[in-house]
Amino acid sequence: GAVLWGKSMTYNPKDPTWVNRDRFILSAGHGSMFIYSWLNLAGYDLPVDELKQFRQHHSMTPGHPEFPNSEHTTPGIEST
Repeated sequence: GAVLWGKSMTYNPKDPTWVNRDRFILSAGHGSMFIYSWLNLAGYDLPVDELKQFRQHHSMTPGHPEFPNSEHTTPGIEST
């Protein structure tokens, strides 16, 4: 995952919904901290303070990535 995200994938953190972006599919929520960390390192609007709130109610980093809704609005997460 780190090689794909760090070197091979095409994405734009300033426009997370860019139509021509590559998608990273992570099966199993147990690896969600991996995707949150990479979103942060890649420049998405996911501050370190939100990473520190991992698995906390109303945080941008729930234990299982959630499709954006009124409670979770994590940039770069597109599906549950």
